[in-house]
Amino acid sequence: MSRICLVGAGYISRVHADALKAIPDHRITAIVDPNEAAATRLARDIGAGDVFASVEAALAADAFDRAHVLVPPDLHAPVALTLLQAGKAVLLEKPLAAGSAECRALLEAAAASGAALGVNQNFVHHPAFARLRRLLDAGTLGRPNHVSCLYNVPLRQMAARQFGHWMFREPGNILLEQAVHPLSQIVALAGAVQEVRALAGPPVEIAPGLPFTPALDVSLTCRALPAQLRFAVGQSFPFWQVTVICDDGVAVADILANRMFSYRRSRWLEALDGMVSGLATAGGIARDAARGMADYAASTLRLKGRSDPFFVSMRASIAAFHAALDAGAVPALDGHFGADLVTVCETIRDQVMPRPTPRPAKAEAVGPCDVAVLGGTGFIGTHVVRRFVADGLRVAVMARSLRNLPAVFDDPRATLHRGDIGDAEAVARAIGDAPVVVNLAHGGGGGSFEEVRRAMVGGAETVAKVCRDKGVRRLVHVGSIAALYLGPQPAAVTGATPPDPQEHKRGDYARAKVLCDRLLLDLHAREGLPVVILRPGLVVGEGSSPFHSGVGLYNNEQHCIGWNDGRNALPFVLVEDVAAAILQACRAEGIEGRCYNLVGDVRPDARRYVADLAQALGRPLRYHPQSTTWLWLEDFGKWVVKRATGRRVPAPARRDFLSRGMQARFDCADAVRDLGWQPVSDTELFRRRAILVHAP
Repeated sequence: MSRICLVGAGYISRVHADALKAIPDHRITAIVDPNEAAATRLARDIGAGDVFASVEAALAADAFDRAHVLVPPDLHAPVALTLLQAGKAVLLEKPLAAGSAECRALLEAAAASGAALGVNQNFVHHPAFARLRRLLDAGTLGRPNHVSCLYNVPLRQMAARQFGHWMFREPGNILLEQAVHPLSQIVALAGAVQEVRALAGPPVEIAPGLPFTPALDVSLTCRALPAQLRFAVGQSFPFWQVTVICDDGVAVADILANRMFSYRRSRWLEALDGMVSGLATAGGIARDAARGMADYAASTLRLKGRSDPFFVSMRASIAAFHAALDAGAVPALDGHFGADLVTVCETIRDQVMPRPTPRPAKAEAVGPCDVAVLGGTGFIGTHVVRRFVADGLRVAVMARSLRNLPAVFDDPRATLHRGDIGDAEAVARAIGDAPVVVNLAHGGGGGSFEEVRRAMVGGAETVAKVCRDKGVRRLVHVGSIAALYLGPQPAAVTGATPPDPQEHKRGDYARAKVLCDRLLLDLHAREGLPVVILRPGLVVGEGSSPFHSGVGLYNNEQHCIGWNDGRNALPFVLVEDVAAAILQACRAEGIEGRCYNLVGDVRPDARRYVADLAQALGRPLRYHPQSTTWLWLEDFGKWVVKRATGRRVPAPARRDFLSRGMQARFDCADAVRDLGWQPVSDTELFRRRAILVHAP
């Protein structure tokens, strides 16, 4: 029996845990994470053994034999070094380390202790790629002579402008985070890289002095074959394809679609060969597409285990590492394999990626802050801080990440604090002596409703109690119109409209927003909490994604599935108008205990919005009107399948789908009257700020 420790209790740890369930005689006996609550939840959920706050504590308890290191890349080396020096076998998530010097230190430590070191480059085990390798090994296409890989993918963190992520901290980090995937496949096919020649597209500045290179073309001379890589992230159309040209055919692995097919010649004359070989290629694509759909259906019905390509690749990679150790062999994807990939990434970086310009030291803030903004570095928060600073206010800003922020946060009138609204001490430090607090942080959260409620409602309660205890003059809580029922109704929705009284029939996010509003209004009524609740509508503008979920369901950017027929006016509001309303809510007198909806005067319907966006972006975007009842029945059918296969999930309510369509009429005269709010009413100005701002 092999005892395994998971170091790190984040999302990827659960994937490792699920993969390990399929390996006999291997059991997770320890979870290490300084976040004891996260480690305890993971241990409970997967039936693991003990929980430890540090690797040293787990080693002292002799709680494991092998370790999976699943921490951020900059922590790979220090964590793995401790384990290797203790003689423990280590499987590191990619990349092996954040730099080649750290990789060498890990290799030396492994050699000195005799402990095995592997890297989880799981896409070498992707099912489509594995089928391609088997085809090449069979020799039916002749001798391979060239490898090419096209890696053209979206980047969620880039679209969300989450530039505090590790991959954006240094110019080369994006290669270590993303490019190691296609590079690992190239090396598996073509052999170790001997020479690198790279060309880069123009960089973009994601923060003052910090360039980011989203696209590269790389020529690689490898030990066995020449290769080329087109690497592009932040793209709108996802496409990842590995192509191997052979003497007698071409093999192609479509990674994202999980398809493998080939181009070959038949025995027929050229005119007929085109049809015969074309049908054979099409048949290969069709077979893999049908197999993928069948696997999805079988997994959904629980007729087989999880079979999505990512999980299959993870399971195979993890199993291969432990199988090698069990056999006393060196893992195929060992430390040297991972270290070589890091070296290639550094070579590409040094050839073509511009270095960052040091950011000027920020001047010290002078005097106490006038207002504290919690969650102040996001889309709305950045505009709010910009508006406050432009108005001469001194602002304390709290956020979970403070890296790579826009230039406004360098202003000496903005003081930065790292923290989470679930942490009362961090909230209190950020507020300091500020008389006014603006809470824009929703607390994150995901998974079950209980987890969402704990993060969102628990965070709002923490902020409210800290404000009460500090005696702040005004708490401006920025919620959402999602807290209201927005289906068809005779009366217009105003600030006096109460939160949805049937919140149990709403989705988790809306339900949590309802509970937040009720909690705060109750604290005002019972304890005199000086709270004002602002509920913005569909907030649009610079810094946001143009593909707003309030318009419809985007299975992908090109196709918007409407919540209804798309002909009703939608409650759009410009982010600049939201920032202005927040500033005015901080100053208005006698508005404690009141709620105000922030919906602008220009309210295009979903059809018009998508059509205007398509024209601005020059892309074939389409809006697909739907019946609300049909959408609900579709979701109800999924619920029936889930319940039939033993999953306990709440039934979808038609009320939630009606509310998502937002056919309710809004009357924001109270915000205009009490706050002096004047949202943009000019249609062309709205269009410039909401839609044309996203034009390339």
